Amino acid sequence: MKLFKVVVLSFLLSILSLPFFSSTGYACSCLPPGTPQEELAKMDAVFTGKVLEVDEKYNSTTKVKLSVSETWKGVKTKEVVIYTAMDSAACGVYFEKDKDYLVYAHLEDGEYTTYLCSRTAELAQAQSDLKELGEGTVPTDDTKPFANFSTQNAVIGTLGVALVLGACFFYRWKSTK
Repeated sequence: MKLFKVVVLSFLLSILSLPFFSSTGYACSCLPPGTPQEELAKMDAVFTGKVLEVDEKYNSTTKVKLSVSETWKGVKTKEVVIYTAMDSAACGVYFEKDKDYLVYAHLEDGEYTTYLCSRTAELAQAQSDLKELGEGTVPTDDTKPFANFSTQNAVIGTLGVALVLGACFFYRWKSTK
């Protein structure tokens, strides 16, 4: 009887230790990125910049504000905000305030995002990428990204309301004659 209990208990422990019963998390895994030129072609933005702010309490992502010093693609403003996952297990890139980075980013839902599987790296470790990318351009646009968005909407909205009101007054004036 004792042997039977040991066998049954061992069997149950074996079953419970199978992977479908465990809550093991999986780390970030991805294919290695292509060459700097291949990644430049695939990405929506490639630039270098100094980290101004890191906000790690933004949902499950980290919000990073950078001062752009050189750009190859996508970014024309002197400041840009990018997002990444909060930790490397979720493929997030670790950014440190006041350090310079070469960033490869995708545009997703109007926001730049980067991840560990891209060639994004601290500038000191990205010298071979910089050589292959060649000389970039210095951003010239002083406006903040999307800074004119609300002003533009206000002007267009005001014009739209004025047109609708004008049409209503015209219709009423015509119908009274």
